[in-house]
Amino acid sequence: MPAAPLPPDETARLRDLQHYQVLDTLPDPSFDGLTRIACQISGMPIGLISLTDRDRQWFKSRVGLNVAEIPREWAPCAHVVACGESIVCADMSADERFADNPLVTGPTNFRFYAGLALVTSRGCVLGTLAVIDTRPGALTPAQLDALATLARQIVTELELHTAYRELGALRTREREFDQRLLQERSDEAQRLAAELHDGVGQELVGISILLSATLNEARKGGSALARPIEEISLLLSRAIDLARRAAQEHGGFAVQAAGLAGALEQFVRRVSRPDGPRIELSSSPIPVECLDDGSAYHVLRIAQEAITNARRHSRGRLIKVWCGHTPGVVKVTVTDDGVGLPADDSAQPGIGHAVMAYRAKAIGARLLLANLPAGGVAVSCELRCRGTAACAGETPA
Repeated sequence: MPAAPLPPDETARLRDLQHYQVLDTLPDPSFDGLTRIACQISGMPIGLISLTDRDRQWFKSRVGLNVAEIPREWAPCAHVVACGESIVCADMSADERFADNPLVTGPTNFRFYAGLALVTSRGCVLGTLAVIDTRPGALTPAQLDALATLARQIVTELELHTAYRELGALRTREREFDQRLLQERSDEAQRLAAELHDGVGQELVGISILLSATLNEARKGGSALARPIEEISLLLSRAIDLARRAAQEHGGFAVQAAGLAGALEQFVRRVSRPDGPRIELSSSPIPVECLDDGSAYHVLRIAQEAITNARRHSRGRLIKVWCGHTPGVVKVTVTDDGVGLPADDSAQPGIGHAVMAYRAKAIGARLLLANLPAGGVAVSCELRCRGTAACAGETPA
């Protein structure tokens, strides 16, 4: 039995085949459907999508044949790869290329063979769409044309599968880049926050101490400067408090010290005003295995942005905030009873929404904004848990 010669572009062809990453993959309904259609068009009992590897012929899809691969020297499809053109053989037992082939002389008893070349956009033949019978036969020109169309569709499917895989890999790299960038910014924010707290804050405290001493002396001497110094001291105390709060919030130290719920509670207490909407906060425990500090910080910032937007723009009377854990998910929701989002779909989202969306994307969270049926807006941020054992047996809140 003469083995099919190697094609001149065998190295490039094998490289092209490996590029598709299809060898030894699981059955795929899209390919199996095309194989069944090929059998229906041709009226043949056996249909194959075969790919010619270095030493074997592997079947991505098969109908009427139980084996998953055969040696390359047995494969009729290897002759299609060698010549670069489709082959139709009415009776394999009468063709010198196949007459003593074990597939012809053995129990499979192949007789009719048609192999339509699977040609890539780069001109390489990966294998064939083959239809086979155990009796001699023939195909009409219309049947051959339809099978050639299916062969082109198979290559298109391979191209699409590869494109989807590469797109997924690109998106993964983009997410990894965003996460690295966000982590770098977070590290920089912590450094600046530490300098604000330990550097600027300490300097301001030193000035405050000196100012307090000066104020005491001015009061003892009945100086007219006592009142201005007292006002300056009050402003300085507010600046020190502001610097400390900014350091805690923007450096992520509040989350590290008090957890997500605790940091949110601190924020709610700070922004609540008697003349503003009432803010109600509720929470459920979040297992420590389910949320790292970096992600918790960004979830906190998303919630803070949502609360701030609701206070400034909703014109509502009540803002409800919930954070906690449901099976497999850490979630924060912020709802209000205000005027809701604009009905005009052409309205551009504000900077607040863009910031929330950026933070959510960077940590792989899902951000949802929607109008509530009774009025107002719901903002939800959902992040898949890092831990799985900690999630077992949890009941959704």
